[in-house]
Amino acid sequence: MDVREELEMQNANGLPEYERIYDTDLVYVPDCWRLCGDAHCCSFGRYKSQFNMIARTPFQELPLLPGEYAFLESKGWLTQFGDHEHKVVSFPIEGYTLRAESIVSRRPNCACDHDTRPTICRLYPLLPVFDVGGRLIETGQLGIFEELEDIAGMDAACQLKSIPFEQLNKFITLVDELGKSPICNFYLKAYQITKRHIAERIRVRYEQNHVSVFSSFEAAFIRRKLVDVTWLSERLGDVAREFERFYGSQFKDSMDANELPFELPVAGDVKSNDA
Repeated sequence: MDVREELEMQNANGLPEYERIYDTDLVYVPDCWRLCGDAHCCSFGRYKSQFNMIARTPFQELPLLPGEYAFLESKGWLTQFGDHEHKVVSFPIEGYTLRAESIVSRRPNCACDHDTRPTICRLYPLLPVFDVGGRLIETGQLGIFEELEDIAGMDAACQLKSIPFEQLNKFITLVDELGKSPICNFYLKAYQITKRHIAERIRVRYEQNHVSVFSSFEAAFIRRKLVDVTWLSERLGDVAREFERFYGSQFKDSMDANELPFELPVAGDVKSNDA
């Protein structure tokens, strides 16, 4: 059996085993939220306070991977987010539609409970980056605020610098599950490309205008200038076609449908809660 055939068998349903991901309690350092003094990863309050117009109402937006909202709903774990919105944004890319999902929670302090926190929260502050076949090739910074810190030459708020040896197997477990899913791999790749694209545009505005990096970000956000839509659509289209060539029609069909990429078995009826 060659590598392609093995990957096709492993990814028959296209989604990771969320049960395994949520059973993996990756904790880089016990009570790591104390290192930065204010649970930075749960609220980003010190940076949101730099904005004049956006983020005046406390909220936290947690990106979700394909099928993850349905998994949380099937387990009855959406109640942890309190008053929340299931946000779905469709972004057209050449030949496809990218469907980005997130939960916007107005729960004070941390938006979720530790044991049932979403995948992104388990990985923070690291973003795994895979090749098209699902092999880990690097790790990067997960959030846009980390990019703003770099642009402004600020000290990092998150004090985590490495993965402790005793936690390495847990990190590998999460990475393994995500890498086996072509759709999750693609969405993580699309997120990485989009984040870098935004950061470079903010860097240009920051260097040209000589104002706060947060003011540069806020102005671009309000004016809907965070991304060059044409460039990003073409770039993500190129990546999608690379995935289609590697995985075949299953990937293309799922993207074309602009629905949850693959059927996710759930207990009982699951209602649509797209906002």
